[in-house]
Amino acid sequence: MKKIYNKFIAAGLAVTAMTGFSACGDGFLEEEMISTITQDYLATEQGLDQLIVSSYNAERVRYGYIEGFEMFETGHDAAVMNANNDNNRFSTSYWSETGTKATRTNWFMGFQSKQQAGFNINCFPIIDNCNKAITAIRSGAALGKYANDPEFAAARLSEVLFNRDYLFYSMNTLLGDIPVSTISITSMPSNYYYPRVPSEELWSMMISDLRYAVEHLPESYSDGEFGRITKYAAAHFLSKLYLQRAQGAEYGTSEYGRKEDGTIDTSNPNSYLGMLYKGKGTADLDSCIYYSSMVINSGKYELEPYYEDIFTVGINDYSNEGSKEIILPGLWADGADGYRYGLRAICFLVGNYVNAKYGIPQWCWEYGTKVNTGYHCNDWAFDMFTDKVNDSRFQGTFRLEYKTAIGGGNSSTKTPNADYYAYNDAKNTTYEWTNEQAAYFNEHILPTYNRASWGGRQAVAGEHKMGTGDLAFAMLENTRETAIDVEEADAQPFVLYARWMKKDGKYFYRPGLVASGNTYSFVNSEGGSDTFYGLEKSAHTGVPCSKKYDDPNRSSWNSAYGTRDIPVMRYSEAFLVRAEAYGRKGNFTAAVADINKIRERAAFKVGDTRNEVIARLYPGHEELSANAQSYPYTVDEDAFNAIKVDETYWDGSSDKSKLENYPATATTNLQRFIHFIANEYGREFCQECGPYYEHVHHAAIQAERIQWHHQLGSSSTTHADWGVSDNVVGTDGQDGQNKGGFQPGFTFKPFPRTEFLDKLTDENGVQLTEDAKKAYQNYGY
Repeated sequence: MKKIYNKFIAAGLAVTAMTGFSACGDGFLEEEMISTITQDYLATEQGLDQLIVSSYNAERVRYGYIEGFEMFETGHDAAVMNANNDNNRFSTSYWSETGTKATRTNWFMGFQSKQQAGFNINCFPIIDNCNKAITAIRSGAALGKYANDPEFAAARLSEVLFNRDYLFYSMNTLLGDIPVSTISITSMPSNYYYPRVPSEELWSMMISDLRYAVEHLPESYSDGEFGRITKYAAAHFLSKLYLQRAQGAEYGTSEYGRKEDGTIDTSNPNSYLGMLYKGKGTADLDSCIYYSSMVINSGKYELEPYYEDIFTVGINDYSNEGSKEIILPGLWADGADGYRYGLRAICFLVGNYVNAKYGIPQWCWEYGTKVNTGYHCNDWAFDMFTDKVNDSRFQGTFRLEYKTAIGGGNSSTKTPNADYYAYNDAKNTTYEWTNEQAAYFNEHILPTYNRASWGGRQAVAGEHKMGTGDLAFAMLENTRETAIDVEEADAQPFVLYARWMKKDGKYFYRPGLVASGNTYSFVNSEGGSDTFYGLEKSAHTGVPCSKKYDDPNRSSWNSAYGTRDIPVMRYSEAFLVRAEAYGRKGNFTAAVADINKIRERAAFKVGDTRNEVIARLYPGHEELSANAQSYPYTVDEDAFNAIKVDETYWDGSSDKSKLENYPATATTNLQRFIHFIANEYGREFCQECGPYYEHVHHAAIQAERIQWHHQLGSSSTTHADWGVSDNVVGTDGQDGQNKGGFQPGFTFKPFPRTEFLDKLTDENGVQLTEDAKKAYQNYGY
């Protein structure tokens, strides 16, 4: 598949020298150094082409290194950062203008970045490249086809307007009112006067830009131009802007810190809401519906029949990149590292599965790579999937089970996973059955356990549990009410990690595996447990981790450098955007119809295959037929009716409504509906680095959802029921209480102190006073 990077140029801020890249499906990033390029080159047809293509780094900046996940996967109610309790608890040592969070913010802003990934992958240089191109085209200085073909020039102008606005939008989501530069920088400035522009002005500009883009972009491109922004990508982005302006329309008063001149009073504790005010259009919801309908009715896009297919990449198989569900991709190189560090997303959200005692002694190409700085979901993210047995998105998002395997080939040759040794092979090093486990398995599990690899064998104490083709380990996300008995969990023919286990009247929250030589249990010799791996002891083993970014074409077994494209905007979001607009207008019938388009795809269909752990052990599997609960766990009844949405899902009283776990602050049907849409965003876009965060943030429900759902972060004593376990150690563990220091102002990130605020001046070049810096900084920092 040929992509737009056929002559890719990463233009530097001052454009004194550039690096040229050749890119397509079979040769992305062949470097050729180009020196002594002047500003005049960027007005030529070739130079401007290359500059515009370089602006597509806008779609890649969230995924190439750690910045995007640090910004968009921390600070909402459904994710945590592995082993970083300062972050997860919203500690002021982390969430402050001088703390670690501020440093991370600086990495993403790129104003005066020290981040090792490089200045040129951050936002402002890309914005500056966009401004160069915009100025060249609008001023009439552009040459060649840009001067002779107005239609062509307008389309290319639309692309850079979109890319610039996408970055402004990203930074506004994180920081609120931001400096907005629309003029290209060609030399060092005489001062560092960068006032914050009210969101209302920014939204007005972006809406104008995107309306222009919708009118001037083509509906599609030839294959050689794959990845360029289309009319419908602009329409989709525009529909989101209209919805989000409507979402914040009530916060434009002094009560929320908005002054008469539109600027923000950051001393106002409610300014975190005031910064969500983007103005008021005369018909924003209608405009949202108009543009989302333009996308939905275009005939250009389709929902993938199977959710998991959107993300699945095979060895040397990138066919998913051509999915008709993808409105806009972030492009990487097929089969080669790209964007300096490649697609680093592959190492941030994966699970740690290597363990010889599981029967996976080494990294495997068809599983994820080695964990780097890691993020994973908290309990609420798993619980958002209220019907894990019938909604395929849970299985399609998380790797819930691993099969025993040996990494095929070698560490640098991509090869399918090879079979692990037989259970009675001398090279087998997996855990062994205890007498108690073997007896329980033989009596209670074996009579209906017909996995082909198992062959109906009896469990024998002292023999290895797992062998060729068997499951190695699996994760069970259950509740305290549906806790599995330790005896049953221990006796599974694989290692079973469960959120809740029980024994002798005691309940254990995420109990850790207690090994004794070649055997194990999930309780100690006294029948209790003083270990756990959740909350303060977050880990990448035992908790389901995302498989959306798994890349079997990475550089090596445990490489952090990926090669695959990322869906940045997907067709399914258009239905959710339009559904919320309909709901806010009171048309729940139309909203339900749009939601059910997504639900129809999400449901398991006849012929699908459920994970074994879902078909046999997840709460609700009992409702499946005996055949569906047996190997190969083939779905024999369409599950759509089980998850089909109607208005009772947000009536506050039905069982379906209660399962959505709405915050107590949501007291009306409309308020619960808005939270339902957020929950559906979570189910559809979990850990896709942006859509979920953007939605709950701009809908003004980020703070209340953190207080209700995020146990480690919440500072509120009014919260969801998290249950109480018997394996609390000191103040750590599942005690059912909130554990954090979240403050509403933390829904916006801070401007870094030393790397940003201390560098600012007034228009005369005089450094800002402490009072002026405080007035610039977001409230709460």
